[in-house]
This record gives sequence, structure tokens and C-alpha cells, in this order.
Amino acid sequence: MLTSMRESIRSLQAILWLVIAAFVVTIFYAWGKGGAANNPTGIVAWVDGDQLLYHDYQMELNNLLDSLRQATGGTVDPKLVEQLGLKRRALDNLISRRLLAHAASEMGLSVSDAELLDTIRAITDFQQDGHFEKRFYDAYLRRRRLSPDQFESNRRELLAAFHLSRLVRGTLTVSDAEVAEQYRLQGEKLKVSYCLLDPAHLEGQVKVDDAALTAYHAAHGERYLVGEQVKVATLAFNPADFEQEVKPTDDELREAYEMHLDRYEVPETVRARHILLRVAQDADPAKVKEVENKAIEILAQAQEGKDFAELAKAHSEDTTAAQGGELGEFHRGQMVPAFEEAAFAARAGEIVGPVQTRFGFHIIQIEEHKEAGLRPLEEVKEAVRAEVVKEQAKALALARASALQEAIADGGDPDKLAAEAKLTWETAGPLDATSVALPKPVVEAAIATAAGSVAPPVEANGLFYVVRTTERIPSRPKSLEEAKEAVRADLLKERAAALADETARQWTEAINNGTALATLAKGLGVAVVEPAPFTRTQPPAPLAAFGDVRKAFDLPKDRSALLLRGPQGSAVVEVTKHIAPDPAGLEAAKEALRNQLLTAKHQLAMEVLTARLQEEAQVKMNPKVVARILGSGGAAEM
Repeated sequence: MLTSMRESIRSLQAILWLVIAAFVVTIFYAWGKGGAANNPTGIVAWVDGDQLLYHDYQMELNNLLDSLRQATGGTVDPKLVEQLGLKRRALDNLISRRLLAHAASEMGLSVSDAELLDTIRAITDFQQDGHFEKRFYDAYLRRRRLSPDQFESNRRELLAAFHLSRLVRGTLTVSDAEVAEQYRLQGEKLKVSYCLLDPAHLEGQVKVDDAALTAYHAAHGERYLVGEQVKVATLAFNPADFEQEVKPTDDELREAYEMHLDRYEVPETVRARHILLRVAQDADPAKVKEVENKAIEILAQAQEGKDFAELAKAHSEDTTAAQGGELGEFHRGQMVPAFEEAAFAARAGEIVGPVQTRFGFHIIQIEEHKEAGLRPLEEVKEAVRAEVVKEQAKALALARASALQEAIADGGDPDKLAAEAKLTWETAGPLDATSVALPKPVVEAAIATAAGSVAPPVEANGLFYVVRTTERIPSRPKSLEEAKEAVRADLLKERAAALADETARQWTEAINNGTALATLAKGLGVAVVEPAPFTRTQPPAPLAAFGDVRKAFDLPKDRSALLLRGPQGSAVVEVTKHIAPDPAGLEAAKEALRNQLLTAKHQLAMEVLTARLQEEAQVKMNPKVVARILGSGGAAEM
């Protein structure tokens, strides 16, 4: 394995440059930035026999979530987490890092205890005034329920992967020719004119007569149907009507409480006061130092025993000054990160600071610090009872609805059974799949049920419905008279799209034969747009919906027109001038471009190396734990 890996590294120098996702950045994201996690036990996977534990995965996921919070201003939308596939990425990162650490070990790239200690001491979250504070480190481990061995083991693995990455980077080079070509690609500009041919704007030039409508209807009659319809009768069972019948026992209440402990968790909170000395983010260093020194003086006064509230009234520049700096009680996620870390790392009675945030310098007095916990059952018993009553009433309503449905299916009289249940059948219809007269699940159940039959109960809008399909009306084609307006609209749209496409094709040929776009557009009354010259990386936004306008940079010398086709129609682009970058600027940009290309090659090299290592390694997933992480569908794809 070691030999093949070394050969892979040497061969990476021949790989073409390609921009890929910043894998390495994620690998080296500091563990000092993770969020709190329950860290349940469990093995996620085995890599060459080594165990990857659930708490390792959770910490990796928290690192990615923190990066996302920084990018989105402190909030994380669960939908965005799903779209970005962060759970899978965290698992992939964890496996990749272990593979790289193994490879580093095989190559003798060790991490000394001194290096490990130095990197931990360098984490800013563990420092105050530039010096490592063990109490911050210990508080961090307590909040995340990590042992020092767990944290340091993962930190050591990060460093081993970093050493291997640095070795790979050292094998890569960027030639002067590559730099010059990158300078040309980034700096070359194009001057163009373009027209957007929207079919909707050309419909006025399209004519259709009755003969055309008749022919189009005959050819596409399957598009114009009166869908299958049903007539239905429904009974609605409301769970609220059954709540009086529910009498939960103490054992049931305790069981419900224990099954939903997350509902009764009390988050870690701090009650504090603060003094804020404001300083602008773009203030000069001398001003920042002046404000910081003042904050240090006030901190000393507070720590010597002066009344904090009075100091806040005298010096704080925050709106809370009049209340003695009172902030009240808050939990994590409510304050800016630096302020929050300092406050939650301190004990009740402590005065800490100065803490710098985007607002300025803060001095913080911790009045109370409550650890996370659970509200006892006795305290929340009535809330638990209300939830149990609702759940059991819902189950009872479903059971009664199911029993009535089964009785009808076994030949019972629907009207008599409904009367016994003190309910009345409500009729509706004809209904098709688009009808909104009844909730969608009810309509779907009715359409799926044979005439004269009753469907199993369906839930909609908090009720359970027994649905009886009394009549089915088959679908049929619409006559031309019924569908005439829809046929006309479709035919106009189709012909306008064909006209736009053909016009764009003819214009492209005409421009390549010497006719100006402005001349062609004038005849059709279409606007000609002349954007500012643009580079490959910043093409005109309006053209993005029609295709890749960057292809215009590579047109043959005897052609100056580009045709783009998109869902909104066609765009004709006329290239009027190629503007080469100033050769004199190459020298000044050379080092930045070289680093840019080297970073891109490095990213690709690490991806290739990691993929090669994964091919050669034995990676085995724990299907149960992976299913819990990704869901059954995601686990099946691993």
C-alpha cells in the first residue's frame, strides 16, 4: 500500500488543474469550534479494523454546522442542512481523515506530544488575553461530554492528516506557462451585444385558424380530458370528542414522560450583567487599544469589589446601562459567539473580560449559571397528561373509525352504523383528483376505492374520515368546443417557440455572414442589449437562463455569433470585440495566480489520494448506526 501511495503522489503532478470542493479545509477545521452533543455510544464504521465512534461523527457534524452558521450569519435552516448533505459529508470526512492518518503513520509522519499540546494551547477559544486557560478547556470538554483522551486523540488524527496533506502539496508545482494561461483566462474580456427572443412576445405574430385547431386537437386529444370523477359519502371522527373517555394511569404518564425526555430538557443558562465600551470594527489600532485599556481599568474596579451595577450605569454604552447592565437569563445561541463562550465558561460570581465582539469590549458579571437538566415528572405532570390524553383520544378515534369501516365492509348497513355512532354521512361530488371540496387525502382515498366500497380511515386536518365511494364516473376526452381555449393556447405557444427558435438560427447565420445584430433586431422590434465587457467568471446575469455564454470566448475566428437555447426561449449573442488582459499586469499577479493554481491542484490531489486509499482499505459500515444518521435510504446507498 505504501509503495502504491508514493507512486500515486508522484503521478499527481501530471493531473490537469480542476477546481473542486474544498475538502482539505473541512479536514483541518479546528475541533475547538464544535457544538454540544449527546455523544451516544455506538460504532459508526470500521476502517482497516479501527473503530469510528458515534461521538467522533457527532463532533465532525458539529464542526460543519458551525462553519455553516458562520456563513449564514448564525442561523442554520434544517432544510439547508439536508440540501447540502452535511450528515453524509460528516461521515465521509470522518472516514477520509482516518484513512489519511493511517497513511501518514505508514510514512512515518508522527505527531509528537509537544506538537499536540502546542496546537491545543493555540486554540483561541481556550485563551484569555492570548494565554491558554485550562478552565476554558475543561469547560469545553464538560459541555460536549468529552474526555481529554477523546479530544486529544481526534486532534492528533487531524494533525497527522495535515502532515500528509503538506507532504502532498510539496510534490506539486505550477509552471510559468500555466500561470500565464490562467492570467489570460481570468483577465480576457468580451464585448457583446445580445437579443432575447421570448416566444411569449412573438405569439402576436402567429396566426391559427379553426382548421389548425381541429387538426391539433385531433393529434393531441389525449391532453384534453375530463378526468375520472367520483361521488362520495364521508363520516368524520374527531379525536377531541373522545378525550372524556380517556383516563391515563400514573404508569402511562411516567412511560410517556420517559419516551419524550427531550420535551422536558432545561438548557444550560446564564444570568448576567455587562458593561459595553463601544468601538467601531474599522477603528484604527490606537483607538481599539485605548478602549481596551479603559475596559481593563473598569474590570479591575469591579474585581476589587465596586458595585457592578453602578459601574455599568456610569460607563456602559449599551441600552442596558440604566438597568445596571442587566441582561437577564439567556441560553446558548442568543448572544454573539465570543460573548457567549466567555459567559458560559465562567462560574457564578465571576467577573470576566474584556471580551471583544463586533460591538466593542464587554465586561461580564455572571450572577447565576445553571447547568442543563430535566424538569421532573411532578413538575410537568399535567402537560404530560394533556399530551397522553390527546394521543390516546386520537388512537381511540382511529379505532372507532376502523371498526365502523370494517363493519360496513362485512355487509353492515352504513346508515344504521353511522346513526349508532351518532354521526351523519356527508355527501360530495362529482370530484376529480384536483377537487378541493374535501381534503386531499379524502379525495385520493375516494378515487382509489371501487364504487360501493368503503376505504380504510384516512387522516386529514386532525380528523379521521371513513370514505365511501358511491359512484364512479369514467374519464372522457373533451370535445374541441370544450377544450378550444386550451388547444388555442397550446398551439400558439408551440408555434411561437418554433418561430423564436428559427428566427434565432437565421440571425446567427446572418451575423456570421456579416449582418449586424442591431439591423436584424430592428426589423422585429426586439431590444438589443449591450452589457459592459465581461470576463469568463462574471458573464451577464440575464443570459444565464439561456445557456453558457462563456462559449463565446472560444468561437472560431470566422464566426462571431453564439446561439443559446433555454426554457425561456433563445438568445442570440454577437461578439463585437475580444479584449486581451494587459501583459504588464502578469508580473504583479503571478504569485497570487501560482498559489491559486497550487491550491486547486492540492485539493484535487487530496481527493484523488483519498479515493485511492479508500479503494485499497477495508471500510465497513455499521448499518444500524448509519441508518440512524442518514435514514434508511441514505444507509442503503453507502
